[in-house]
Amino acid sequence: MKASNNLNQLLSRVKSIFGRKATSTANTPLEGEPPTGHSVVSDPRLSSAFADIEKYLSENYGILPAKLQYKEYTNGASLTSEDATFAVSLVILTATNGAAHLPDNVLLLGGVTSTNDVEWLAAELRKFTNLLMQLCPKHRIQHLAFAFDKTESDDPRFVKEADVTCIRLY
Repeated sequence: MKASNNLNQLLSRVKSIFGRKATSTANTPLEGEPPTGHSVVSDPRLSSAFADIEKYLSENYGILPAKLQYKEYTNGASLTSEDATFAVSLVILTATNGAAHLPDNVLLLGGVTSTNDVEWLAAELRKFTNLLMQLCPKHRIQHLAFAFDKTESDDPRFVKEADVTCIRLY
């Protein structure tokens, strides 16, 4: 039950962070923020997966590691970015019976936002999804899941209900 609550809190945090609209490319981490490097993730497999994602974001969008935040949980770890060009929210789960009855060993893409137009974002999201599909077998992550907002709200900062689609990759 505790792992389930922990996952629900994690998903809630991811949804609230990435439901917000990106504001400025000049965003800098606030003082007192947690460490930003993927080294805060103690599981070497998860840390390695996040390092590959961090490299992709840096090479393709110029996102500096300082704009990425990592957090470790008892049932996984998360990466969030509030970069205006391509902000992402990812969670890697390592425990079963979480939200939406997801199994363990899941990479969940919870949100992507951009100040660029929808066509650009759709093309970049396709490329990013392909990267994630390639990284999953490399880092022994069996499932790739996507969270879809089911609410119709005037305020995109809040997601009240989401559907999760999970694909088994191997």
